[in-house]
Amino acid sequence: MALDTSTLEAHLEDLTTDYYDLQFPSAFKLNEPPSALEALRMISKSHPTVIRGYSPLCEGVDHDWRMPATYTKLHGNMTEVTIAITDDGLADSVRTLGSGDTTFVKPLEERMSMATFLSKLTTTSDEALYLQSQDGNIYRSQPGMRNEPDLVSFQQVVERDVPWMRDAMGCTAEAVNLWIGNNRSTTSFHHDPYENVYHVLSGIKRFTLLSPIEGLCLEQHFHPPSTLVRGADGKLQPERDPEPAHPVPWVQSLIPPGEVRPLIVELEEGDTLYLPADWWHKVEQEEGSGGLAVAVNYWYTSELRPERYALLRFAQRVARSAGREGVLDPDAGMDDDNGDIDDVMFSDGSVTSGDEWDPAEWGR
Repeated sequence: MALDTSTLEAHLEDLTTDYYDLQFPSAFKLNEPPSALEALRMISKSHPTVIRGYSPLCEGVDHDWRMPATYTKLHGNMTEVTIAITDDGLADSVRTLGSGDTTFVKPLEERMSMATFLSKLTTTSDEALYLQSQDGNIYRSQPGMRNEPDLVSFQQVVERDVPWMRDAMGCTAEAVNLWIGNNRSTTSFHHDPYENVYHVLSGIKRFTLLSPIEGLCLEQHFHPPSTLVRGADGKLQPERDPEPAHPVPWVQSLIPPGEVRPLIVELEEGDTLYLPADWWHKVEQEEGSGGLAVAVNYWYTSELRPERYALLRFAQRVARSAGREGVLDPDAGMDDDNGDIDDVMFSDGSVTSGDEWDPAEWGR
């Protein structure tokens, strides 16, 4: 006999209640960097953890990371950098157009010198600029497959890996990125298939975090993609991407649903956050004394745990059956009738989430 939607919804509410009964209500805190064994336990718990006493900087490096001159000096006259530009500070977000239609909007990207970028960033502007290329702009795991990272100059001061994370994961970081912006830039709710180690060099970063279970309460829908372009008047406006342009699944609201209990984590200069794979997060920031909000992050490919993977997909199917249309269908786009994931399973039986998401398939 089929269950009615109210019964399914009651079971989903019980799922969240059971989770809150056992889940710690705030981020864990470590006053010193973990050992590899402690890091492995931290990853296994899959709970956000604030770590103090760690630095991703090379030994002997002494710079004032709050000051723009530091970044100009390190990068010198090397290659230009890719800068994301928006009119509202929301790169990669959903907008409602005048017609009432929604679209997933990507930022305008412009190449400029580091000095020009920092000058614009620290002066009054109607536009929000953010160095957020997300493609391993300092280090990449497979550098030969693409051009040299924009910020290869920072390899002289930033370590290739987080030692305790590398040893715990048994692999090097997939990507190491530098992020430079100010308080105008906000990252909307999203989740990544990577174990993330995020360190603040300047300013304050404020994370609003939701677990994968709480993600079942978010309204995530597919939206046709657009990219910001400059109009004849010089103002930025979204322009639909040319075909073939795949719809992008994204959460439009910047406010967590009322039924969840988000973790709010505020990182100050010198703090590090371990953010588990698949945790939803929105990120806001404030500048330091030099007018910059700066962070370095390391993405490690997450190994999917079969039981956790299966249970979350089961919960997604229940949520869909209960009428939660904002939960993506876990069975959409499967390669075969069995719904298996052979395409992301290696010969040793391990599964990687890094291959599960192909940005090209989501119009990005």
